[in-house]
Amino acid sequence: MSAPQPIEHEDDLIAHFAAGAKPRERWGVGVEYERIGVFRESGHAVPYAGEKSVETLLNVLVRDRGWEPHGEDGRVLSLARGGAHVTLEPGAQVELSTGVHRSLMTLRDELRVCLAEIEEASRPLGMALLGLGLQPFTGLEDIEFIPKKRYAIMREYLPRRGARAHIMMKQTASIQVNLDYGSEGDAADKLRTAMGLSPLVTALYANSPIREGALTGYMSFRAWVWQDTDPDRCGLLPFVFKDGAGFADYLDYALDVPMFFVVRDDVWRSAQGMTFRKFIRKGFDGARATLDDFVLHLSTLFPEVRLKQYVEVRGADSGDPASVLALAAFWKGLLYDGASRRAAWDLVRDMTFKERQRLLEEVSRSGPATRFAHATARPDGPAPRPLLVRDLLIDLVRLARQGLNNQGAAAEEIAFLDALDRRLGGEGGCPAYRLAADWEGPLGRNPRALVDSLAPAGQEIP
Repeated sequence: MSAPQPIEHEDDLIAHFAAGAKPRERWGVGVEYERIGVFRESGHAVPYAGEKSVETLLNVLVRDRGWEPHGEDGRVLSLARGGAHVTLEPGAQVELSTGVHRSLMTLRDELRVCLAEIEEASRPLGMALLGLGLQPFTGLEDIEFIPKKRYAIMREYLPRRGARAHIMMKQTASIQVNLDYGSEGDAADKLRTAMGLSPLVTALYANSPIREGALTGYMSFRAWVWQDTDPDRCGLLPFVFKDGAGFADYLDYALDVPMFFVVRDDVWRSAQGMTFRKFIRKGFDGARATLDDFVLHLSTLFPEVRLKQYVEVRGADSGDPASVLALAAFWKGLLYDGASRRAAWDLVRDMTFKERQRLLEEVSRSGPATRFAHATARPDGPAPRPLLVRDLLIDLVRLARQGLNNQGAAAEEIAFLDALDRRLGGEGGCPAYRLAADWEGPLGRNPRALVDSLAPAGQEIP
């Protein structure tokens, strides 16, 4: 096999994003579902290694369910089967990545099968996997990093950029939804709309109010943690809101984010903060930048919405399986229907970038109860009508329903949004509000009771 060709010029990489464009009939939806492993009896975090561990769980899935193992230095770190993957986050959080599905019903079917297998394998080990945005009981220093080479470099680099970086790596979990685009303009519009709506979805999915057995004062402590992880590669991106933004703008951003590492012959070397732009122009210890290097670099950028050869929407705390399907239905309904997408964008289009950042900060603490001044009001016009984020979310779920209906979605697919209507109709409007109230009330601050309430044995996807 010939060696990969080096990149000759930065602009050549625009073709990588252009190659991701697909005709509408091939658009699909995939999800990445992270969960936090705990022991049922104590609530303590499940370690990566040991007799009862995440590594043992992976090996059971290999032995009993035909998953293919992958790892480093003899340690199993991920699994693959068909289009699905099970991977591990730095603190041994377990992530299930589905294949790409045209129908939300086949997505549900895949989730059902994979989650049932994982639950069956984890039960004899005394483990439960929690759909939470944050490890609720075990302290940061009591969670070890998994033995993965990329994480060894990241854990040294990131704390120099953000005080909460290790919390992000070892204690947080989220749900991501991946969607296709048809052209550069379509990708830019989806990126812009999703980025504008992301703080609202953070509020809707806020589910991380407990840390080390105490309330944090935040509905989404996970979202707050990300705001002090690495300003170079995290958060909202201002350029996506500019008229005419496209692949070249995202490429410029990616080229100027410092790299974590350069990999050759399975040797991972710290890039010492060199940008990818400099890597292309000057090389690194005799290595020339290749497309494989660029694809790896893109996977180390963590904005609220990111571009690969698809659009990845990232701003939601983890939740129960029904929440995963509801989020997939929400974004498919909004982003795959032009009318719903335009109407959703109109709700947030006139905000300044500072207002968007402030909204993300405020929803981290207050969730859907955050106050939102309608952005179309002008200083010389009438005073804006006071709104809550919850009000906008009700509108967005309605628009997602319309969008799915316009796409000809089956009634069963549209019904996945019922979970969000129930959530917004309940007290607090997000899982964190009820979780915090239960923790201080009927659960009596009992870890076992909380685990049983979040992960009942035999839990199924509706």
